[in-house]
Amino acid sequence: MKLRNWLVGCSICLIFGFMATSVHAQGLYGGSPYLSVHVGATWLDDADNDFKGFPLTFKSEYDTGYTVGAAAGYDFNMWRAEFEIAYRQNDVDKIKIPGETFNGGGDTSALSFMVNGYFDIHNQSAFTPYLGAGIGLARVSANDWKAEGEKIVDDSDTVFAYQLGAGVGWEFMPNLTLDLGYRYFATADPEFRDVDGDKFESEYKSHNLMLGLRIGF
Repeated sequence: MKLRNWLVGCSICLIFGFMATSVHAQGLYGGSPYLSVHVGATWLDDADNDFKGFPLTFKSEYDTGYTVGAAAGYDFNMWRAEFEIAYRQNDVDKIKIPGETFNGGGDTSALSFMVNGYFDIHNQSAFTPYLGAGIGLARVSANDWKAEGEKIVDDSDTVFAYQLGAGVGWEFMPNLTLDLGYRYFATADPEFRDVDGDKFESEYKSHNLMLGLRIGF
């Protein structure tokens, strides 16, 4: 299911890239379209998970995970706008309830669809710092969470997502830019059901360090 979702997302991204290239060929704007891909590391903050209807809270802690993504956008020379699809995953390390800690299992993932904007700080060098922000939707999934090998949650929720970031691009060849960036990516609190059907609210807040390649046309 994850692979299928990712392939669908990449296909959509390529379609947007083709549309952007067509706009450029018609000479409608003074900038240029681009495609980009990125990979990187994701650090997911510990989440407080609060059950609804009765006072029980447990904490989920995570290992360092990964992120991959692709985007199609348009560079207006100082501003850039893009549509991005990205996937993040972190394994569950520990499950904690008051007074007790369990070895965790499973993972938490987020498949996001974002509209991003960037402000490029141009200068006389080949290095261009930038600031960025984006909004969209994310499918956040608690995939087969376990505590000491016993399944406790396997559910998903689609919620509002946003991100803020900064980085620097290095145009090492004409129309080829290596991108090193940081993004804070977070969502509204996703709601899951445990294996007994009880609802609880979780959290998704992450820090992402990414290396990407941007191809201009």
